[in-house]
Amino acid sequence: MKKFFVLLAPLFLSAFLSARPEEPTPSVNNDVMWHTITVIDYKPGTTDAAKALIQKFETASVTSGTILPEIYWFESGKYDLVVTWKLQNGPADLQEKWSPAGDTWWNALVAQEGSEAAAKKLQADYNELVASSVTSVARKAK
Repeated sequence: MKKFFVLLAPLFLSAFLSARPEEPTPSVNNDVMWHTITVIDYKPGTTDAAKALIQKFETASVTSGTILPEIYWFESGKYDLVVTWKLQNGPADLQEKWSPAGDTWWNALVAQEGSEAAAKKLQADYNELVASSVTSVARKAK
């Protein structure tokens, strides 16, 4: 999950890919909600381009009916964007490489862009804008 999350499908693939936290993955607890939180720093002068590409990823998500992450654009500080995803199945979501919802989203992106090659290029173009990112896993009592 970190690779795509950092890349861009971070906004939309991260919920479907597997993250590998440095710490052991805790067991499922029904009284806890789990999230991934990613902060992204774009290369200087590329934030507007990132926003335009993110809009394309969001459109594919809406078309496919997949869940959008919460995103917040920073006004100050080191990072430009924070993306949070609720892990629907708790820490178990971190173990899967790709989910059926990820396939649904990817198919919508491919259709939107006209080909798999075009969708991969869109992803690569986004990845080129990212200077750095950090992904963490968090939990919150229900």
